[in-house]
Order: sequence, then structure tokens, then C-alpha cells
Amino acid sequence: MARDDALSPQPILLGLLMSGPRHGYQLYEEFSQELGRVWQVGLSNVYAQLSQLEQAGVVQAQVEPQPSRPARKVYHLTPEGREVFLDWVRQPTPYLRHLRVEFLARLYFYRHLGLEGLDQLVARQQAVCQDQIDRFERLYVETDDEFRRCVLEFRRGQLQAVIGWLDRCLEIL
Repeated sequence: MARDDALSPQPILLGLLMSGPRHGYQLYEEFSQELGRVWQVGLSNVYAQLSQLEQAGVVQAQVEPQPSRPARKVYHLTPEGREVFLDWVRQPTPYLRHLRVEFLARLYFYRHLGLEGLDQLVARQQAVCQDQIDRFERLYVETDDEFRRCVLEFRRGQLQAVIGWLDRCLEIL
């Protein structure tokens, strides 16, 4: 899997496979149609990520012959892959800059797969945001640099807006 601070489409591919096996192009199309407004991914990247997931043992590929066409791989989620996905989808997004992509993808899967516990996920995400607000407030008090204070105030305002938006998500979903 990817570094902790990097966005990786791998959990999304695992989540799409939760509904059943698919070949690479089907996964690409579904990814683009369902999450394209949130997360952009290229076809070659999908195949590269599927190869990595297969090497990691979280998906298995079955070669399917096709008449008058090259054989294609159909990807199946392994039990380990299911656990990796469920662990990912239940975690809050640690970085503010990833909320608009990663957290929205998590919301999608909670709804799409009918997962329980959305309120717990939102509460954990709000706690992460509040911890960051508290840290920014401490840093604000500790600095005399006016520019740094502006930056900290901006970030704090973003996080406060996110907390309010998370409450609204629960109302909507």
C-alpha cells in the first residue's frame, strides 16, 4: 500500500471489488463514473495499482479468455483485501488537504455498500479536526510572527468549517 501521507487509489479499487469481481477496464470506468468528480485516476494507473494489489495478495486475478481478443484479467478481492478495505474505510482522514478526496470516497462507500457506523466515522473525523484546531491554537499563542499567525488562523478556520460540514453530512446521508 502507499505511504501514509500520500493519496493512493488502491483502497478505492478494493472498495469497488467489494461488490464483486471486475476486469481492469470495468474498474476504471466505475471509478471514473462514480468518483470522477472527487478523485481522478488514469487507466494506466488503475492497471499499475491492480498489479501492486495482486502482488500484495489483497486481490487475485483470474485470466479469462475472450474470443478473437486477448485474454483479460478479472480481479477478485481476497479476504485479506476485504479487511484492508474495511480498515481503511473506517479510519478518519488524517490530513486536511486529503479530506476533499479521501474522506468523500469514504462517504461514498458507506452509502454505496450500506456500511454501518457512519456516525462513528464522522465523530472520529471531527475529533481529528478538533485536535488539529487545538494544535494550531497553541502554535498561534506561541508565535509572534504575524504571517505565521495568519496561516494558523486560516487553517483553523478551514477545520472549523469542516467540522460544521461533517454535521451537515450526517443530516444529508
